[in-house]
Amino acid sequence: MLAMRCCLLLLGALLTVLTTDLHTNEDQPWPTPVVDHVPVAAGEHPRLFLRRCDLPALRERAQTPEGQALLARLRVQLNGSDGRSLPEARRSPEPPFGDGSRPIRQPIGALSLSHPMGYGFLYQITGDQHYADLAAAAMQLILDGYRDRDDQGRYSFIKPSGALRAGPSLGWVAAGYDMAYDGWDPAFRRTVAQAIEHYNGDGGHDHDRGITLSGLTRARMRHYSHPPQSNHWGMQVGGAALALMAITGDPEIDDQDHIDALLAHSRNAMRRVLNIGFGNTGYFAEGDGCGSMASHIVLLSALQAWRVSQGLDYFQARPNASWTSLKYVFLTVPPGSSPEALRHGFPTRGGYPHNVWDRFTGLSGAGYFAIGYGAVNPVERLPLWWFYNTHLRQFDEQRRAPWDSTSPYPHHTVLAFINTPFGAPLVNPQEVLPRAIRDHRYGFFAFRNRWQDRNDILITQLTQQAWQRFRHGPEEEMTVWHHGQREYWGTIPTPVETYRSSADGSAIIGNDSHRWMIIDFSGASGANGLLIEVNGRAASDQVLSLAGHRLSIRHLGPGGATARVEDGQLIIGSQRLQWQDGQPRLSHWAGPWQGPTVGADGRP
Repeated sequence: MLAMRCCLLLLGALLTVLTTDLHTNEDQPWPTPVVDHVPVAAGEHPRLFLRRCDLPALRERAQTPEGQALLARLRVQLNGSDGRSLPEARRSPEPPFGDGSRPIRQPIGALSLSHPMGYGFLYQITGDQHYADLAAAAMQLILDGYRDRDDQGRYSFIKPSGALRAGPSLGWVAAGYDMAYDGWDPAFRRTVAQAIEHYNGDGGHDHDRGITLSGLTRARMRHYSHPPQSNHWGMQVGGAALALMAITGDPEIDDQDHIDALLAHSRNAMRRVLNIGFGNTGYFAEGDGCGSMASHIVLLSALQAWRVSQGLDYFQARPNASWTSLKYVFLTVPPGSSPEALRHGFPTRGGYPHNVWDRFTGLSGAGYFAIGYGAVNPVERLPLWWFYNTHLRQFDEQRRAPWDSTSPYPHHTVLAFINTPFGAPLVNPQEVLPRAIRDHRYGFFAFRNRWQDRNDILITQLTQQAWQRFRHGPEEEMTVWHHGQREYWGTIPTPVETYRSSADGSAIIGNDSHRWMIIDFSGASGANGLLIEVNGRAASDQVLSLAGHRLSIRHLGPGGATARVEDGQLIIGSQRLQWQDGQPRLSHWAGPWQGPTVGADGRP
């Protein structure tokens, strides 16, 4: 994996990966200081996603087939062909504040807010001043009010559709400033830096007044604010963070003390959205579609910039940030690589479900890999890399949008170029990730037996009610995907007072009301999966009594043995269930899961 900062030292010792319960280390500083980080010098650019010392390796990458393919895709995204001119397709500066009733589709290559970043990246890779000039010309169009290519014209540096859209608009414009800075004359640098520092994104409605850099940093506008559980929060504070890190210390700004104060607020905003909005398995208060917006439109890229630019790592000490990306690997059993197939294979909950796995049309569901590789711990790139190569690579190459560059936005391709771990081994996710996860904030549980094909077993349930907007949960039954079909059967008893999970994804969950859910992936029953609900209401062809408890039994997949009670235990194939100290115990049990260990190079 290409180093994303100057003095990155690969870990010398073995890395123990996340424990099954994904507990946080409250004693460890958070964010964690990056070892031997070299502070950004005044006027040093680029700095957000790469440093100057990364450029030689990136230029070498540009000579590889993978680099060439991504640069070709970037050029198409910039003007529809060779990337050597401004795009002819541009939205009107008039603010439509689209309500979705009349979307205006834009062709590939239409002007977007990340065009300056795209042209600026070509300048950094080629050294050709022509691209820096194009970045400046595209930036001037944006400063003049030309709107982003978004179908509804909601994103714009001038009069965006509310603070929700203002955050990403400001952030990706700032990323263009960062990438092209070295190629611009001092006067234009100052023009753009001042526009960012003194940002006024007032929209066309009264409630959109007072959208400033300070307001976005705190997610607090003049007339309204949103809490961290809202998808608005992550988009606002993420975009503001990119803007602050892009301009801090530059000679072009007026008030460094004010920027320093806002950066302190921004650090706190990052902690709040990860601690309050997202649970420890990446579950978001408003559900998966809103969570995709809150994380991938700009927030995760801002967290990457915190690590690269400011030397502060939000991924190492706590799992919340990484799992906003890793959950798509854990929770998807794809029956195909089309958008519809991926979305069908993901148990979507909450608001805006259409955003999940929306890789082709816009910002809300794209870049899960291009962004994700830079928004996890180093070893956690491997599950993303395996999943992409196994399920999506061939499909993307056929569309001439390789390496997760499927969206029309240039910044997705730039991040794919920087972040993709080309040459890394294809390591099955089960060598890195747990196969049973529990989200303590939102009561979300998920269990998976393997990563192999459409016949994988995935069991999920949200056992608590999520936040009031897009309210959802608690769910009465588990969602069970197995062998190419989705069913609903049994329930995880609440409150959960006893929880045990094992290395193979099996789990025993119960409470003092003598209700239990037993999930067995050991294969000892003769089937790939076995469910046993104790003292519940699940219907089943096999209902037996053991030690005064009602047992409903469900095999997942073919080959399950007939269950029987004998000598005070339930016998199913070679699996045995009996009560010990008032709790059910399985004879075939992998024991407490401590997590595999992986070396610094990412190899088990």
